[in-house]
Amino acid sequence: MRKTRKSKLKGQKQILLVGLFVFVTLMTIGYAAFNTNITLHVKGNIKEMPNCEMGGIKVNTVTDGDGLYKDIYEEERCVYRGQDPDNYIMFNDELWRIIAKETDGTYKIIRNDVLAKRAFDNQNRTASSTYCTHASGCGVYAAVDGEFSSPSGSQKGTVTEDSSIKIYLNDDYYVNDINETAKEQMTLHSFNIGAVEELNQSGSQADSIEKNIAGEKMYQWTGNVGLANVSDILRASTNPLCTSATVSCNGTNECNSNYLLDKGEASTLYYWTINAYSRESGGYSRNAWDAVRDSGVVGIGYYNAYHDDYDAPRPVVFLKSDTTLLGIGTSEDPFTIVQ
Repeated sequence: MRKTRKSKLKGQKQILLVGLFVFVTLMTIGYAAFNTNITLHVKGNIKEMPNCEMGGIKVNTVTDGDGLYKDIYEEERCVYRGQDPDNYIMFNDELWRIIAKETDGTYKIIRNDVLAKRAFDNQNRTASSTYCTHASGCGVYAAVDGEFSSPSGSQKGTVTEDSSIKIYLNDDYYVNDINETAKEQMTLHSFNIGAVEELNQSGSQADSIEKNIAGEKMYQWTGNVGLANVSDILRASTNPLCTSATVSCNGTNECNSNYLLDKGEASTLYYWTINAYSRESGGYSRNAWDAVRDSGVVGIGYYNAYHDDYDAPRPVVFLKSDTTLLGIGTSEDPFTIVQ
């Protein structure tokens, strides 16, 4: 039976309605997919800066300039870098600086000013130590169990006595110059006291901060008061040329842009680190690494442990992991520890 014109028109109308519904549906799906793609693309291009919680305060990390950085050498560690980052903290009724938030949640801090000049060690070790063979002192911070060795193994032997500076910082300075409130805020902590080796090779054998850290971590001492590591000073610089202890000790300023080498109002700055100095040739057990800023030299060097004419101690301690802070970390509004 032939369809009438009315039936044809009705059928065409139904087809148009179905087609329109399909078109609208496809457009809706397409727009949703397009919109989702735009949203994902935009979100993918947003650079969200990670943060590090400092005593209950979330501090955004940075990738250049002064500030708090994610440590590229140790995961879950945040470290301050640059000429003058906002890392001032009041401790022991004095200004100190936060070096880092450690992987265990503790806070490594350093006194803003150095103490009076003092030898690293002035003991005659020749009768009691096979590593420290010089009568005028030794560059190893504390006694160790077994043998103490340089990273290359060029020199090794026993270290059975603490250095003079370790004894002073923990038996005199800690007892008499740190108040009781500050002692409650501190915690006993391990310090990396291994030797950092100056290397002469180039290419793949060249020195690096990674090698310096590995040397430091070969030996630990646990106590109240220590000194900064060589790697603390290297990592604090934002100069990309500051790549190792060997580079830094060549008498230039590759490790500038560095609050740990800012001399402030002083004309010069010299202070001891906690790490022994060594060379692949051996025979340098009487030397310790130091921090130097003087006459265009900005970096680290090394000096005879028994000398007391240039270097001074600059105490380093650790605050407890549950420390709560207030303030913004500037010199005018330093972090304060909530009691």
